[in-house]
Amino acid sequence: MGLGTKASDWEVCGLGDVGAARQVAAGIFLFDFRSQTTGITGRFRMSGAGMGVGGNASGTMIPLPDGMPLNHFTSIECDEPFSLYDLDNCWGRITTAGVGKVIGWGICYISAAPAFFSTRAYFHSQNVGGWGTTFSPSAMVIIGGWHFSNVVADIGVPTRAG
Repeated sequence: MGLGTKASDWEVCGLGDVGAARQVAAGIFLFDFRSQTTGITGRFRMSGAGMGVGGNASGTMIPLPDGMPLNHFTSIECDEPFSLYDLDNCWGRITTAGVGKVIGWGICYISAAPAFFSTRAYFHSQNVGGWGTTFSPSAMVIIGGWHFSNVVADIGVPTRAG
């Protein structure tokens, strides 16, 4: 199992973002995607431009170990199975809004499709937001691309006894 293995049991953790929004918005977001089927956790950058309000839209999410009550890995519903290779360099959209100073809460809806004008989607409007750090209230919609960075962990694929 590996980068080219298609799966539909993806979980996503938002790690952080740097962005600005004053009518015109731009941002770079970091996410980890993991799947038990593939046995891999891959790190992705989503960067793009769009529109928004709120000034400094930067922040971080703090992922916690499995089993912790505030673990930030969120299962997403897939429209079709995809691999980490499939997600690399495909188009995406992020819709995000958050409130807080230092500690904040926000929504973060992510989408991905093979091409901009495609009727197919790997996933659409999946909320992976939650608690994290923030500098100011903000809201933005960003359209851009998903870009594979590296394998973060080879989590292994569970095997059945017997």
